[in-house]
Amino acid sequence: MEKTKILIVEDEEVYRKVLSNTLREHGLDVQATESGEEAWELIKQHRFPLIISDIRLSGKISGMDILRDAKELYNPSVLMITAFGEIEMAVEAMKLGAFDYITKPFEVEDILKNIDRMILQQKIISDHLLPSGLEELSKNAGIVGSSRKMCDLMNMALKAANTDATILITGESGTGKELIAKAIYQNSSRKGREFVAINCATLTDEFLESALFGHVKGSYTGAIKDKIGLFEKADGGTLFMDEVGDISKSIQAKILRVLQEREYIPLGSTETKKANVRIIAATNKELLESVKNGEFREDLYYRLNVINIVMPPLRERKPDIPLLINHFIKKFNDKLNRKVAPIAPEIEEILMEYDWPGNIRELENVIERAMVLCPGNKISRKHLPGSIIPGKGDVPSITIAPGTPWKEAEKELIMQTLQLTKGNKQEAAKMLGISLRKIEYRVKEWGITCGQKANGN
Repeated sequence: MEKTKILIVEDEEVYRKVLSNTLREHGLDVQATESGEEAWELIKQHRFPLIISDIRLSGKISGMDILRDAKELYNPSVLMITAFGEIEMAVEAMKLGAFDYITKPFEVEDILKNIDRMILQQKIISDHLLPSGLEELSKNAGIVGSSRKMCDLMNMALKAANTDATILITGESGTGKELIAKAIYQNSSRKGREFVAINCATLTDEFLESALFGHVKGSYTGAIKDKIGLFEKADGGTLFMDEVGDISKSIQAKILRVLQEREYIPLGSTETKKANVRIIAATNKELLESVKNGEFREDLYYRLNVINIVMPPLRERKPDIPLLINHFIKKFNDKLNRKVAPIAPEIEEILMEYDWPGNIRELENVIERAMVLCPGNKISRKHLPGSIIPGKGDVPSITIAPGTPWKEAEKELIMQTLQLTKGNKQEAAKMLGISLRKIEYRVKEWGITCGQKANGN
């Protein structure tokens, strides 16, 4: 049976040794450090369900910092040690989520009683936040993160997976909507059947209708033979429709029929086909605004939005950033056959302070770029884009006033992103989470050379 891990953070050697020896004899897997800085590095790399920390530590990172940041990262049980006369700080620690506190000098029996209670608390937390198989499910789906926001989100996804309801995943571009869709599918009764995905924003109406419903020979120019659509391919399984907010009203009506009647007609055909498909839709648009503007059918909106899962932007789950950084370094070490080391604290600090408007996709691109530019095994400031280093960016921040009409806002956002990428359309498309085809179409439509300032026409 695997031993429970515990981290001891204590700068007084005698207490550190007593705690370490006692808890090892109690059957725990013990790691101990005297430094708050080293403790934080260990916490980011390993999942310690139990932590014992002195409130006061030498160095910049205190026990209170360890408590607050560790609780936000993955919610361990934390026992605080305090000197007599520091009870006010201990009470403050309890408000921040500490399991309990003990005062020096302490009795070994009191420590062991607390440890047994902490192990029980972690079992309850594990059952509540990470239901059976959920952690493995997240890993299999490629989801990285153990902050409270992500635990809450994955709990909701698991509950949704156990139903056959239609799901609408909303959130900014680059937040991982398709990964959540796959996690839901992998834990549903439909796993083992087809999971097919389509980005609805990349196709014209004709090609989108053909892709979804199939077509018969001769239904349009180039249709030289019959072709089955994704609804037929996904029969019994799950269809993930990304950027559903970009679908035209005519296609919306056909999708509504599938949801209401469980049937559809292929393009150019008169034959009705049945559709036993679960739909998971996603969008980065405010669909209710689109409904109010007459761009999206209200009846379809409510049919899709049976269960709504909201993906948090990366700036709202910053405790996950170190985990994501380590994940991407490992990923690109394997892909590029490199041995780049984990980033230094000063580089991590820069990445933690940045707001990541492009979310996880932007962070991944930054890490890949840094590893490509890095000649050795250490990423430094010079390998990061100037735009994310405080005081170094040469492109003004993108500010769009609330209430700006969508077409004007879209134009400003795309053009300023192209300025940021020095006219690189592919990189701009990745940052914005839209297709290269869409950017090329918009630039051609506006008649503006890449890098040129939008003129507001």
